[in-house]
Amino acid sequence: MKNRSLMVFLLFMGYAVVYLDKTLIGFALLPIEKEFHLLPEQLGYITGMFFLAYSLFQVPAGWLNDRIGFKKVLCCSLLLLGGFALCFGLLGFSLGLLVTFRFLSGMGHSGYPTACAKAVVANFPLEQRTFTQSILLSSAGLAMTVGPLIAVYLLAHLGWRGSFSGLGLIAFAIMIAVLLLVPNPPKTADEKSVAAAVSYKALLKNPIVILLFISIFCINIPAYGLLAWLPKFLVQQRGMPMGTSSLVVAAGGLGIWISSLGSGWLVGRYLQGREPLFVCCSSLLSALCIWLVFISQSALISSVFLFIGYIFLMGSFVTVFTLPMKRLQTEVIGAGMGMINTGGTLGGFIAPIAIGYFVTLSGNYTTTFIFLAMAMVVSGLIVLPLAGKSRHQLSPEGI
Repeated sequence: MKNRSLMVFLLFMGYAVVYLDKTLIGFALLPIEKEFHLLPEQLGYITGMFFLAYSLFQVPAGWLNDRIGFKKVLCCSLLLLGGFALCFGLLGFSLGLLVTFRFLSGMGHSGYPTACAKAVVANFPLEQRTFTQSILLSSAGLAMTVGPLIAVYLLAHLGWRGSFSGLGLIAFAIMIAVLLLVPNPPKTADEKSVAAAVSYKALLKNPIVILLFISIFCINIPAYGLLAWLPKFLVQQRGMPMGTSSLVVAAGGLGIWISSLGSGWLVGRYLQGREPLFVCCSSLLSALCIWLVFISQSALISSVFLFIGYIFLMGSFVTVFTLPMKRLQTEVIGAGMGMINTGGTLGGFIAPIAIGYFVTLSGNYTTTFIFLAMAMVVSGLIVLPLAGKSRHQLSPEGI
């Protein structure tokens, strides 16, 4: 591709919309709870069903990337997530409809990460993939840094319905730009023959796929658990105004942004082959910071620990997410990333629902933060069997 920078920019903007959608729902739960008089576990289903669909369609989306190309999947993904964001805002007049539209929106989201990974692998050499992918993933930091401030402003001026409707229109605009400006390079005859020879069943037996599936599942439990419930915790348990809670969440987003770029550069340049050890150390430090956020009483201290915690959490996430891009064949990277990212989306599905029940049963967030911290501990320890191993790349016969 002649203009790879333009491609990265457009993919970055699409990723920003994907993450902004996830950020906005965390703040929108507060007015939605008041409007529909919902219980915590019911709010958990609104967020959780989104990730259930996200999980169910990860592997099919990855398979489509390997079959029809990343550009078509990118456009379909943006079309679906934009359309159902509009439906959520304009037609969400009952709990059933809200859950349904978030489920369908999750279908749209499922194709985007795998399509971006496929685009990066197809257009960048091995040594540039970690940093390039980290640029795309840094959109999460952008969405969480400015997203909470934007979310509070939009909710105050447009309401939650207008906010999601506007987000849907932005997704449509980015889809049109991708359709017009991002070419889809044709497959070569060799790529087609190798893709046909490689058995996807081999991916299910590959230790990298299995262990990274579990690791990213555990990482996304606190990642999306905090995204969905932290604003509510800060407002209702710590007595912070919504504006102050948005600043705390934004501090965490800043940590994600810095870490996405910094860890991608660090791992890509200095830690090739030692990624599992980096993930383990980062995950354990993130678990400690998550617990310190819970016991902190002031907005400033909470912001500091959330900032540091997200630096380590995102360091683990970026490294786990990009590791298969170095060790799986290009022809199966879509399906491989889909399988691994299914673990992440399952974590996103389980976390908000589980937290909803924890809060309902205990009446506080102690159990919740123990759950989130322990998930990070497991995410770090589970990858240690990969430490010191050589590159695990699939052969056509499978491994």
